[in-house]
Amino acid sequence: FTHNCARPGVQCFLQQGKRQSTMTSYSTPDQVKAAAEEPGAVFLDVRTHSELKASRLTSRPFHHAVCSLDDCSELMTKAEELIPDKNAPVIVFCGSGRRAGKAKDVLEQKGYTRVVNAGGLSDLGYL
Repeated sequence: FTHNCARPGVQCFLQQGKRQSTMTSYSTPDQVKAAAEEPGAVFLDVRTHSELKASRLTSRPFHHAVCSLDDCSELMTKAEELIPDKNAPVIVFCGSGRRAGKAKDVLEQKGYTRVVNAGGLSDLGYL
C-alpha cells in the first residue's frame, strides 16, 4: 500500500497493487487567493468540533459544518443556511484537504457553482 500525493492542483491517488482511485483534487494557491479576493467569498471549515477548538483560521471569518469522508449530513443540512448564495466563491478547508474535497463534491451536488478545495488549515498561511 502506497500513498502518493502531489502538490496542490494535482490529483492525489491511493494505490494498492494495480488498483488506483482518485481521492482528492486540490485547488492551487492562486485559485484560492483569487476566490478569496472576490466579494462575497465564504470560507468553510469542515473539521470536527474538537479540531476547531484546538486551532482555527484567524486571517478570515469562516463558517463551520462538519463533513467526514463517511458522513456529511451536517453540511448537507446547514449548507443553504450558512451559504445562501450558490454562486458565491466558497473556499473549503479541513485538516489535510481530503474532507474538504468531499465537502466540495457535496456542495457541487447541491448546486454550488464556485467551490475550491483549499486543502488543510496549515496550507492557508499564504492568505
